[in-house]
Amino acid sequence: MAQPSRHVLVVEDRHDWQDILCTTLTDHGYTAHPTTSYQDALAALTTHPFSLAIIDPVLDMANRFNRDGLSIVQKIRETHPKIPIIVLTGSLTHDMEVSLRHLDPDAPVMFKERWDPTQFNSLVDQLIGRPLPETSVVEKTSGKTLLPSGGLTPPSPEEAIGRPRVLLVENRKDWQEIVTTILAAQNCFWRVAETAPAALTHLNDEGFHLVILDLKLQATDLPLRSNEGWLLLDYLMENHPKTKVVVLSGRAGPSDVADLLTKYPVIGFIEKQYFTPQAIETAIAQAVKLPALRLQTLGQFQIWRDGHAIGIWQNSKAEDAVKLLLARRARGGRSITVDALTAHLWPHDDSDHDGKKLLPLINSIRLTLEPDIEARHSNFIFREANGYYFDLGDSVTWDLLDFRRNLEQGRPLLQQQQWLAAIEQLEAGRALYKGDFLADDRNIEWVIDTRREIVSEFCTLLTHLADAYAATGNYPPAIEACQEALAKDPLLEEVYRRLMYFHTCSGQKEQALKTYRDCLKVFEELFGESPTSATRQLYQSITNDEPLDCPPIPQITN
Repeated sequence: MAQPSRHVLVVEDRHDWQDILCTTLTDHGYTAHPTTSYQDALAALTTHPFSLAIIDPVLDMANRFNRDGLSIVQKIRETHPKIPIIVLTGSLTHDMEVSLRHLDPDAPVMFKERWDPTQFNSLVDQLIGRPLPETSVVEKTSGKTLLPSGGLTPPSPEEAIGRPRVLLVENRKDWQEIVTTILAAQNCFWRVAETAPAALTHLNDEGFHLVILDLKLQATDLPLRSNEGWLLLDYLMENHPKTKVVVLSGRAGPSDVADLLTKYPVIGFIEKQYFTPQAIETAIAQAVKLPALRLQTLGQFQIWRDGHAIGIWQNSKAEDAVKLLLARRARGGRSITVDALTAHLWPHDDSDHDGKKLLPLINSIRLTLEPDIEARHSNFIFREANGYYFDLGDSVTWDLLDFRRNLEQGRPLLQQQQWLAAIEQLEAGRALYKGDFLADDRNIEWVIDTRREIVSEFCTLLTHLADAYAATGNYPPAIEACQEALAKDPLLEEVYRRLMYFHTCSGQKEQALKTYRDCLKVFEELFGESPTSATRQLYQSITNDEPLDCPPIPQITN
């Protein structure tokens, strides 16, 4: 059985809808052939074996009585009766409905104001002969196939967190459907307003990263000479200067464009005539682009935003609050309660039960991290039921997390005896350890336990690194790593044994015996007892010049 042609004839005089249809068809694997007139369509029919025609009955925006599209339907039925047809229309008048019922009673009718790319693709596949997806929904009415009506349902308020938030100000139903379909596909939280007053209500109730605005809104309670879109733009610039704005217009003249580009900090101007979904997607990406944060908590505390160090915090307590939030994340937690935050920040003041001091402090942190947003739009400092937390998304790098990642990736390499790869990973983690966790806050109670845990992780990394070096017979860096670990924690008996072993294997018997004496002194002074039998037996073997396995094969423990 011959495969159907993948060529689709598109007869549409509006360039915006041409682009929408052709892009949708191309993305779905078809070859679209756009035409704008009766003559162009007839010429195209002689050049390709079309499997489908999509036709707008009216091919002249200036003449609402134009019916050239219906003439093309008639011509196709006369000359190419096997080509199925989809009728695309902004409105179906009674005379057009009667004509279509006469010319092609089975032709599906798709309304522009109900545009749904998924259902459109399903209908195209069905008519051309490709398998129809099980989820496709098509209903028959009065001899016609109609795409189901009803637009997309806006997300609930609970879905706003962590998603791009977009307000569309547009009073044409077809463009509402087009844009909101794109917003839903981009996982946006979105709202639609048809008038400036409705837009103001949404702006007051909910914060938005981006406003997509048609300047040519029909005035309502404003004087007829006023233009709601321009007045709303003025309001946004004055009251929400950090909210990004994209103008979507089908009737903006050269002077309008000049005013927009010279007087208003809009991030984009999209002409409906040349509309593509990519224009909206680009605007969303630009509006929600986050600054890159680099956090340093190993050693001296510092945060860099887009490569520039944040030197001065607006509030003297802000840096302490950030450290508290990060200390919570460092121990595997998420949020820190409001009570705990206030207790640590103001230990001698329990009067902030209503957050009069804490909320301004949190907002100052948000604006320091992201100066180009409104505080409530923060992408890093979030409030949840249990308190506040620092979100560690893709735009945040943290030396502690990278250090731990190097340790975790080095351990299996060591187990697999991939010594050089293990050394590379573990040395990368070692380089990140520029000092103990929040080293400048050495005596603060809520830092001490976290710092102790991370010191233990660092000693583990150094021990693994020493084992990897020793396994290759490279003893000097193995010895150095052990000495660094003992400088951090002089009670690591297994590290003393490694150091005795590595000194012996490198021909430094006296250094090995001295290491034992150092270990013996520490344990007797602190615990009043000698090291364990394993350490004493190794000491005897070295004293008696018994042979050792050199290089040793590490015994990895978690």
